[in-house]
Amino acid sequence: MPYVSSAVRRRQIVLAARAVVERDGLAHASLRAVADEAGIALSTLQHVFKTREALFGAVVEDLLFGQSVSPVPLSSVNQRFGDWLSETLQALWQHVVRQSAQAHLGRLEVTLYAVRAGLTHELARWQDERIRLWAGKTAALAGWSFLIPVDQVARLVMAMIDGLLIQFLADPDPERVSTDLRSAALAIAGVAEAPATPRPA
Repeated sequence: MPYVSSAVRRRQIVLAARAVVERDGLAHASLRAVADEAGIALSTLQHVFKTREALFGAVVEDLLFGQSVSPVPLSSVNQRFGDWLSETLQALWQHVVRQSAQAHLGRLEVTLYAVRAGLTHELARWQDERIRLWAGKTAALAGWSFLIPVDQVARLVMAMIDGLLIQFLADPDPERVSTDLRSAALAIAGVAEAPATPRPA
C-alpha cells in the first residue's frame, strides 16, 4: 500500500466526514461511517483522530474557515455603504445558492455541534475573521462613518444572512430572497451609516 502523509490522510478523513454529515446528518456520522466513506480501516482513522470529538473539531474548523467569500470591491470612491452592502449581499447569495441544500444543512448542524461541544473559541475566531473581512477592511478603504461600532454592523449583517439562509432552506424562493437582501441592506445602512457630510461650496 502506498505511503500517505499524515496531512493528506487528515484532509481525506475530514472531507469524508463532511460528506457523511451532508448526506446523512451529524447523528449518523459515526467514526465507522466516516472510515467507510474515506475507504480506510477504522483503525487508520483512529490513528489520526482518537475520538469523534477530535474529528468533528477539525470538521468545524474546516467548514467555518473554508467558506469565506471576498466582498465586492467599491464601484467608486464615493459609493455609499448601503449601495455597496446591497451589491455585496447579492453577490454572496449567488455563491450560496450554488451550494446544495445538504451542504448548508450540514454546516448548520456542525455549527450547532460546535456550540454544544464548547468549541466557542473556534466560533469566536471565525466571527472575528468575518468581521475583519466584511466590514473593517472595506469600511477603512471607503472612509465610511458609522453611528454604531463596525463590529456591531458586521454582526447585524451576518445574523441577517444566516436567518435568510434558514428561511431559504425551508421555503426556496430566490426572488423573495433577492428582494429581502436589498431591503435588509437598506435597513442596516439606515441604522448604521452616518449621514454624508455636505461638501463645501
